[in-house]
Amino acid sequence: MSLSTNLLFVLDTTLRAGAWTPASYEVLFTNPVCPQQKIVAYRPRNPPPQTYMTAEGPVKISPDRDDVPAVPVESDGIPTLGGGRRRTIPANIYCDQNDFEASTLRAADNPYRKTDSPIHRIQDWIQSTTRGDELFIASFSFSMASVANWTCDAARRGVRVKVFMHEPEFGSDAFETIRQCPGIELLQFQNKGRLAHFKSIVIVSKDTDQVRISFQSGNISSGTWGHHENWNFVTQSRQHWFSQDHICLRDAINAETIGNMGLLYEQLDQCRTDHGVDVARAQDPYMQDYFIPKTGGRYDDRKELDKIVGEVEHASEVWIAAHHMTEPDLIRALIRKLQNNPDFKVKMLIDSELFWSSYRDPVGQGLTWKVDGKVFGESDSLTSYCLWGLTEAQARDVQCSLFNWGAFHAEYSPHALQKAGADLRFIESNHLSKLLFHNKFIIFQYASPENGMEGSVFTGAGNLTKAGFDKNFENYYWVRIPHVYEAFRQQFTMLFDKAAMEKDLPITWDFRTVDDGLKAYP
Repeated sequence: MSLSTNLLFVLDTTLRAGAWTPASYEVLFTNPVCPQQKIVAYRPRNPPPQTYMTAEGPVKISPDRDDVPAVPVESDGIPTLGGGRRRTIPANIYCDQNDFEASTLRAADNPYRKTDSPIHRIQDWIQSTTRGDELFIASFSFSMASVANWTCDAARRGVRVKVFMHEPEFGSDAFETIRQCPGIELLQFQNKGRLAHFKSIVIVSKDTDQVRISFQSGNISSGTWGHHENWNFVTQSRQHWFSQDHICLRDAINAETIGNMGLLYEQLDQCRTDHGVDVARAQDPYMQDYFIPKTGGRYDDRKELDKIVGEVEHASEVWIAAHHMTEPDLIRALIRKLQNNPDFKVKMLIDSELFWSSYRDPVGQGLTWKVDGKVFGESDSLTSYCLWGLTEAQARDVQCSLFNWGAFHAEYSPHALQKAGADLRFIESNHLSKLLFHNKFIIFQYASPENGMEGSVFTGAGNLTKAGFDKNFENYYWVRIPHVYEAFRQQFTMLFDKAAMEKDLPITWDFRTVDDGLKAYP
């Protein structure tokens, strides 16, 4: 028998399950709008070294990257790693901060996109709040000034506002607006050794039964419009288990618990028990949530999360979009099935920055990395180019890439999946402008439908890493709602068609481009 996601299950408890419709659950992708890029020049790898005189004699160091002459690209394009040539990067992939206006024009007035950007829904939600409503925002970082202004305006209207973040950007306009705004309760995570990577907006209406909940891959930053992100916007009754579970978590994040995860989860468990959340959740075949790293209690979030690994066995295909992926149990399960089932397929999209952070030419030039207390590194390496000429003390506080050298080639990594037969492709985002491929989702396509469901989606705030699954404060979701599943499938297909295979990547990350025309999303 096939189930309908429209059904509302009224349970023995006061809470409800089901009722997952397109009206109650909207998926939006940032899908930034930016021109196709024509590659016009690049700096070659392994430039001739410089001589540096020390008291002990001359040594060879890497030259300053900015001093390496650029090579014009010929009419047939830049050389690629596979020996070919290419001329362009597809439109809507390699964006920068100048693309804000085109990316954030609403869909009704935007010839290049069919749906609003997530920042529009954030604006709609926050600006619709009235006196007595409750607004909770959790984000690893909070640097989007417009969202900060809307949030402060809500507090001035009499909305009860709580903001929880891991790492305030001291001095930024957004943080100062939040910090100085009367009526906002600002909480900063105080648990050393782990990240508060949780990302959600929860709005509880005073005058209606409505609760609005977002969960997403992106922070309240360029992640609202410019990074490649996935955002989920849910509207449910306050009597729905999903609403109450997020209200329980919101209330468990308070001044007493921000430095004590054990106490936070104790309060969460008690709230779940008092309201019957776990009983209602167990009756909902379409949605599960996981507040990691919580263990124990009636609903052990971390233990339940292991079921995601079991989805591999049900799937004929698995499609992965990830900023970073090193979770060993999941990767082992995928590799094992790739090796044992020739019909099983894995497709994967990652940021090209992950590849370039691990790439080094096999040329030994005998370079000296540190001389007279200064760091010269290997200036054509993405992970060290920006350290050139800094003191060792300065270099400790500078990071050229979000990834460490070797991340792509770790034992459990995208490269390991590629070697096992996964079709791995790269989104060539503009990491030099700090705009990333930051999606975090997995699509499981079932070998045969289960209760009318063709597959499922796993998504949330966390990266697909061991730290994300076991250490950091995260929120993940397992979704088996048909219209949501189809939305993620369409997004993945569109991005996969724009992505580059390894052999088609330019021979270096250090190239220059010019705008070459806007194109609409399909």
